[in-house]
Amino acid sequence: MNGHEIRERFLAYFEKNSHKRVHSSPLLPANDPTLLFVNAGMNQFKDVFLGNDKRDYNRAASSQKCIRAGGKHNDLDEVGRTARHHTFFEMLGNFSFGDYFKEDAVKFAWDFLTGTVEEGKLGLDPEYLWFTYFEGDDDVPADTEARDLWIKAGAKPERVLAFDAKDNFWQMGDTGPCGPCSEIHYYMGDEPGNPEKNRPEFVNAETGDDTIEIWNLVFMQFDKDSDGNLTDLPAPSVDTGMGLERVAAVMQGKKSNYESDLIKPIVDYVAEISPRIDADSADNASEDEVFSCRVIADHARSAAFAICDGILPGNEGRSYVLRKIMRRAIYHGREHLGFEEAFFYKICDFVIEEMKGAFPELEIQQDFIAKMVRLEEERFGNTLTVGLKKLGETTSGEDFAGGWNSDTLTKVRKQLAALFDTYGTPRDLIRVKLEDEFDVEIKEDEFNASFDAAIKELQQESGIGKTQQAEKINPIYKKLEDSGSISEFRGYETTEVENTEVVAIVKDNEKTESLDEGEEGLIILNETPFYAESGGQVGDVGDLTSSKFKVQSSKSEERTQTSDLRTQASFARAKVLDTFAPIAGIVLHKSRVEKGSIKTGDRLSAKVDVANRDAIRRNHTATHLVHAALKEVLGTHVKQAGSVVAPGYLRFDFTHYQAMTSDELNEVEDLVNHYILQNETVSTDMMSIEEAMRSGAVAMFGEKYGSDVRVLSVGDGEFSKELCGGTHVRATGDIGSFKITADEAIASGVRRIRAVTGFDAFKRFREDERLIDESLSVLKTQRDQLPAAIGRLQDELKKNRKEIDDLKLKIASGAVGSSASNGDEARDVSGVKVMARVVEDLDKGGMRHLSDTLMAQVKSGVVVIGNKGEGKVSFIVRVSDDLTGKVKAGNIIKEIAPIVGGRGGGRPDMAEGGGSEPENLDKAIDASYGAVEEMLG
Repeated sequence: MNGHEIRERFLAYFEKNSHKRVHSSPLLPANDPTLLFVNAGMNQFKDVFLGNDKRDYNRAASSQKCIRAGGKHNDLDEVGRTARHHTFFEMLGNFSFGDYFKEDAVKFAWDFLTGTVEEGKLGLDPEYLWFTYFEGDDDVPADTEARDLWIKAGAKPERVLAFDAKDNFWQMGDTGPCGPCSEIHYYMGDEPGNPEKNRPEFVNAETGDDTIEIWNLVFMQFDKDSDGNLTDLPAPSVDTGMGLERVAAVMQGKKSNYESDLIKPIVDYVAEISPRIDADSADNASEDEVFSCRVIADHARSAAFAICDGILPGNEGRSYVLRKIMRRAIYHGREHLGFEEAFFYKICDFVIEEMKGAFPELEIQQDFIAKMVRLEEERFGNTLTVGLKKLGETTSGEDFAGGWNSDTLTKVRKQLAALFDTYGTPRDLIRVKLEDEFDVEIKEDEFNASFDAAIKELQQESGIGKTQQAEKINPIYKKLEDSGSISEFRGYETTEVENTEVVAIVKDNEKTESLDEGEEGLIILNETPFYAESGGQVGDVGDLTSSKFKVQSSKSEERTQTSDLRTQASFARAKVLDTFAPIAGIVLHKSRVEKGSIKTGDRLSAKVDVANRDAIRRNHTATHLVHAALKEVLGTHVKQAGSVVAPGYLRFDFTHYQAMTSDELNEVEDLVNHYILQNETVSTDMMSIEEAMRSGAVAMFGEKYGSDVRVLSVGDGEFSKELCGGTHVRATGDIGSFKITADEAIASGVRRIRAVTGFDAFKRFREDERLIDESLSVLKTQRDQLPAAIGRLQDELKKNRKEIDDLKLKIASGAVGSSASNGDEARDVSGVKVMARVVEDLDKGGMRHLSDTLMAQVKSGVVVIGNKGEGKVSFIVRVSDDLTGKVKAGNIIKEIAPIVGGRGGGRPDMAEGGGSEPENLDKAIDASYGAVEEMLG
């Protein structure tokens, strides 16, 4: 049974048992900064389990693509060595959100695993299966219910085992949902009755690979508070996870996941195209070659899926982890399999062909994935070639003469860090190469700590960015949601709601009954026209006012007048400064009371600032047009990577592998303005997420979607159709006009466009005209001659700068020559002439030219020049060839540059450096004499 069939059988089985089949979420976590990558099937349902989100189904099943690399799931070095470590894998899972619990979860698992193949199940022999449950501790009793349920389902009592919390108790975090879990293990041996292997002591054993965990059933039944206290959840839930690659190996009788049909074809393809392996599969390769083939196959799966989902290689966070994965694969290919040219993109392309049936998004992004992988590979190829050569030179030095031991790292850490600092050789590959060369295992944590300390000493700066911590939601909002105090959004059809009730007020993270004049707080209304910040669109602003007349009864004119006077005296007004929603349905109006006071239970008029809303509408619809235009001009690989829709501008981040040309920018601008002039109708429809995807609607970056979604179409939807909950114009002509104001790179493979629309675009055009007119006036030229006039001015400036630099050099050379002729410039240091000189405002070329002049005068000796500029210092040190055996220019720089707050280095005969403390330059120049004297001994 192949892996694709197992996946389909699992999903079909649970679909038949009233579960909603849910497509895998992207690997890029949606609104969860605590995660580098999606790493479990439950990630996309996390808010449902926490009670912060609701779906129109309470049972689900999925096959989730996962990456585990970095953070606590960092097993990167084990990938390829063991039978079951991967960076990328698929997790099959079934979920219950307050519906069924342990009994049905156990029943479903037993039935699917042991039911017959003819019935669409797996047909596993129960004599090969082991089941575990939580044995209990001081806080939680033993989960004997799970034990009894397995026995009731058909398991033999002796095959149901108890384990402690390390193996059989799960929690989402330090606080929150948690509960016991029950694991299913499978004996991989040939004979179930073999007393040597198919025994309880091999379940959860630290050693041995014959009995493996294949499925984990988590029973979320407790809520853990910050003091560690456990209370029963009102609606217990179920979260299960089963590794597809493991089950495929089981069903195909393979001891290793890498031998299953999900991975073996990729491993064999790597071997087939390897220049070093003379075979069309990995079966006849050496053990080391098979290891490298497996590493590359696994990492290609991660790279292809990650890039497809909008994660691109870079220098921080998840982008850095992806870069590390890709570079590790490239290293193995070049160092161990003989690849000299780019190859990794071919492996990724093979992965796409293997997996596109289950994940059609791979085929859509196929060209883009290949381009991004090849670009990264070519960038890294040169770095790797030079870096490994230099590492080889380093390891052949005297510090490595005794091989690798506990003291070696301390001795050589600065040399190794310099390889990264100078040549860009990644520390992970330096460590891997050292392990290969000296046949040792170097502890990653110790190596990284030592390496980072050395880098800090060399660069005085630290490493890469870290993932942010998630901001915890105030429990007040959850209580409000539970009590039904939610806001109905009316902002699609109106910008003003009369007689809306204040259902709650929050100030300083505490619930309060009122806000008085001058106070700020968060007001929650039962109905609101205010849009809460979401999907890149900023929140609405506006006003809240109390109704002037709150007459309950008007039996007499006199009573009405009295009531009117009384209520006018309590008139209140608040300015809404922002609007946001920490939990779906809980819309917070950040407000400042400008008159009177606002209390819980008050009836207010809520009015959005219409001019501000209209500007946001224009920019939001324009953002959709920009997205569509970029896909049209650059290709379908373009994916949104973030956006801001504000009243004064729009910002759109997107994936693309190179800078846009002016022609491409103009074409995008023209396309957007074309659809604006067409005055296409902008319409919205509600439909199921599946229907929306089938219709070709584009889902937005970082957003979570329920089962029903709002689809926004421009015209007939052929040009632009996207899932969006924001506010938009009624027709594209309302946008007025569109102007791109900036295009820039913000990360590797990610670019950003800034633009303005409507009156802001008109203001930009007018400002551009003003600048052009002023330039024409200053340059005294005509509009069509402006570029030529600027060119002539630049040429003249360049010529004048050269003349100034030449003059500075002559002055400096003359001053030095005069000093030298008087015998007061060169100093004798232990028999060596040292000429040290301070000059001002020379460029790099001038410094080198001056050093040539001085070396010609000195003939045999040392020249040190310190150049003082505005707020900075630069050095050049020269040593004559006859002295480089004892005196090295690079070492002199390393002694004197820190004195001016800088650094530097170079060859024994010439080195350069700099710093940022010109006030200490004289001290540094004086120190150069001592540095030479120390080298001479």
